[in-house]
Amino acid sequence: MATVAETIAQSLHDAGVRLAFGMPGGEVVSVLEALQRVGIGFELMHHEQSAVFAADAYARATGKPGCALTTLGPGALNAVPGIGHAWLDRAPVVLITAQKPDSLLPDYTHQVVDLQTVFSPITKRTLKVTPENAAAEVPAAVALTMQGRPGPVHLQISNEEAELPVARLRGQQVARNSTGQCKVGGNGDLPDGERLSRARDIVAKASRPVILAGLGLEPEAPYDALRALAEAANAPVILSPKGKGALPDGHPLSAGVIGLTRTDPVYEILEESDCVVAVGFDVVELVKEFSLPQSGEGKSSGGADDVPLIWIANWPNYDPVLPADVELVGSMTAALMQLAGSAFCTDGQWGETRVRAFHEQLAALPLPTPRHGHLLPQQLLEGMRRHMSEETLLAVDVGSHKIFGSLEWPTLTPNSFALSNGLSCMGFGLPAAIGTALARPDESAACLIGDGGLLMCLGELAVLARLDLPVIVVVAVDNAIDLIRSHQIRQGKKPFGTEFPAPDFCKIAAGYGIAAARVSTQEECDEALACAAAARAPYLIEAIIDPVGYPTTPR
Repeated sequence: MATVAETIAQSLHDAGVRLAFGMPGGEVVSVLEALQRVGIGFELMHHEQSAVFAADAYARATGKPGCALTTLGPGALNAVPGIGHAWLDRAPVVLITAQKPDSLLPDYTHQVVDLQTVFSPITKRTLKVTPENAAAEVPAAVALTMQGRPGPVHLQISNEEAELPVARLRGQQVARNSTGQCKVGGNGDLPDGERLSRARDIVAKASRPVILAGLGLEPEAPYDALRALAEAANAPVILSPKGKGALPDGHPLSAGVIGLTRTDPVYEILEESDCVVAVGFDVVELVKEFSLPQSGEGKSSGGADDVPLIWIANWPNYDPVLPADVELVGSMTAALMQLAGSAFCTDGQWGETRVRAFHEQLAALPLPTPRHGHLLPQQLLEGMRRHMSEETLLAVDVGSHKIFGSLEWPTLTPNSFALSNGLSCMGFGLPAAIGTALARPDESAACLIGDGGLLMCLGELAVLARLDLPVIVVVAVDNAIDLIRSHQIRQGKKPFGTEFPAPDFCKIAAGYGIAAARVSTQEECDEALACAAAARAPYLIEAIIDPVGYPTTPR
């Protein structure tokens, strides 16, 4: 008969998990052994937060749940920011933590924290796994990560109970919970006929339709259908950061990215629209409260109504509820293809024509002049795009470079841009690049991270070196937590507590046996990026940046 640990491992394997990340303790060695026996690999990270970030990136790249493993007490609490990220960024991650057995409680208190109370607000479920409930509840909990809106679950187990045999399921329970398979929406079922008819009527009457798409596109990945609707309707496509690449940036209907600042340029296109089709859209990515454009009549007097919104997603419209005229919940592919067959009356000056004029307007804006011995962020990004393949998976850390990179990095393939955007955690970029590189070993991966962010996860360079992963780590060095420093300057305050002397990252990389180069000119940048792309091994580029090029920096 299977033990509790074996049941957990088998449930993960049945759900498609093939690799877990973590920093184990003595209390989870039985689970670790069980993972190995069922064919699930394990990568040792150097901080539990990093383990969850890597598990999320691995999940997003594979379309299967991710898994992170920690010990009890401090190990579990170190994972809290990662699980908070998974909660707000809708990541299907299973977190397994240890706990002391009930037989020792409440008199034994060393390293004991009520972990279920800690994780309950930021998980879809927290389950204390026992021999009595493991067979029925663990497969269901793992499957829950992918049901409806994806999100994390927490499994708590003691090492003593991990070795005990599970109780047998009765026949009815076996039929209900025996698989643990993670069924994803998007199986081709047609949406409700009446709602679909209403949605088609709305888009058919629109002269300036816009498609607004976001993080909920994964794991269904309805990219061909999204493109079909956009081209049929001649509708500009606006993406949230986690949706970048859903329509490649080079496509004539790709308008831009929304959600990074309160004044993102592409809000201009959204405000001109008279119909919004929201596909996998989640306002958790927006720093500005979402509101629909106003209809043309009465717009100036303030008496106008919101333009119609069509909601298309694998999960219901909630948290918060957006003012949708029609909700099509289920297969996004089926809904999009049905809408693409509508009779459209799009204005001839809309769509490709309007997007082209918008991009020409942005391209005409002058760039600032960097200080001597410094690169503009624009020069760095342009160099990265020149030397990296279209399929390169780029993980971006949090800070001024996240905002800039999300707005400006040309993402040319779907699901190839990773970031923490709902919670926006620094220290995400490097572990995420590791997770994506392990998930897709045949594709190149890169990380854009600030000096402050890299200092938060510096130990993960050891993972790159140990696994010899071909990840290019680009460090934007400006000797500051620049986004916060910019807030201080904008408010007329002197920088305080936001500046620091960055270390010599090239020497640190050398200590791990990782090749590295420091660059401060366009020529040096191009040379280093060419070497990094050809190396097919870990490579670190320390880029000396003048933050004056960031859209968030006061000029």
